[in-house]
Amino acid sequence: MFTAYRQFVKFFKPNTSNKNRINKSFTQNHNFYYHYCFYKLFMKITCTRDNLKKGLFAVSRIVGSGNPLQVLNNILIKTDEGRVKLSSTNLEIGVNTWVGGKIEEEGAITVPARIINEYINNLPTEKVEIETTENNTLKLESENYHTSIKGLSSEDFPLIPQVTEEPLAKIDSQELKNALSETAWAAAANETQPEISGVFMAFENDRVRIATTDRYRLAERTATLLEPARSQKEVIIPARTVGELYKILGLGKGVVEIYFSESQVLFKFDDTELISRLIDGQYPDYRQIIPKEFKTMVEVPREDLLHALKATALFAPDSNNITIEVRPDSGLTVTASSMAAGENTTQVKAKVTGGDNSAVFNFRYLLDCLNNLSEEGVIFKMINDSSPAAIVPIKRDNYLYIVMPIKL
Repeated sequence: MFTAYRQFVKFFKPNTSNKNRINKSFTQNHNFYYHYCFYKLFMKITCTRDNLKKGLFAVSRIVGSGNPLQVLNNILIKTDEGRVKLSSTNLEIGVNTWVGGKIEEEGAITVPARIINEYINNLPTEKVEIETTENNTLKLESENYHTSIKGLSSEDFPLIPQVTEEPLAKIDSQELKNALSETAWAAAANETQPEISGVFMAFENDRVRIATTDRYRLAERTATLLEPARSQKEVIIPARTVGELYKILGLGKGVVEIYFSESQVLFKFDDTELISRLIDGQYPDYRQIIPKEFKTMVEVPREDLLHALKATALFAPDSNNITIEVRPDSGLTVTASSMAAGENTTQVKAKVTGGDNSAVFNFRYLLDCLNNLSEEGVIFKMINDSSPAAIVPIKRDNYLYIVMPIKL
């Protein structure tokens, strides 16, 4: 019952009457269990609501609500070297974060993630007093709000492994966040091919090359490290891990340290750690499908092309197919038609170099790319109606998107 509190508790206090009372009880009743409970120190801390909200946001997203192993639905709350540590895991991903607080008594407990997260988010007041009581119960007080949450022993919480190596690389959080936003969504959704269901990272000198593919498209972004990597390394990180990392990176700005063991990766950012298993396998040599030359180059405002695709997509509700035609004298034209919806033709002003060209594409694949870029202008590159096309920003050379046309 008391495994939630691992620290040794001194039963004998300086007050002589306490000591005599305990010794007397041992002699008369031999009830050690009762007096351990009576004199046991329960965790008692005070935090601000905003600190708790930020910490709970970082750890609660990976927690489910219907896991048969009940402790996996919980968040671990414990004191740790003068701060409050929050932890969660789904046995594939683990998150630790530390928040500031006043520690009156040390201890630990696990409580349901959904309840504690939503409760703290709904508190109107700033100061929150937190205390554990008997039977693994967490008591919270915040002005007119008083609650008790049933929890589980911290001893039941799975151990989140640590990576003890030196960091392989360091990168600015915003640089990493931007790189992930331009690539992660192109990973394969079907995990029957685990290698391409993850995000590929290749650390090379002072850069990391990030790539994703589902065999119909490819997104590649090269990000700059703050200093050269300690060694070259290629890994595949689960897409869900990258998604959680992206959310955590949105909590602030700073330096991200990246650590690796043989089978795990650890991202350390600010006061938060995210650790995950790596996907075992060899990532496809995707560079061999990237064309060396293109027949037609189209410089076009990104927003104009985006609006044209969205309008035309309304007339391709079933097939997702739209046709893109480019001519040096008339720019770029997007068309689609269906028996049920009708037809649409949208012309976009563009600078076309090379010959005429035309191909059919899945409009969703084009929208995914354009929605996640921020540039004013892009270059749309084509070869023919059966070869890969490409989209790159006009003003930078660290991003490439390859998309296959549809053969009708």
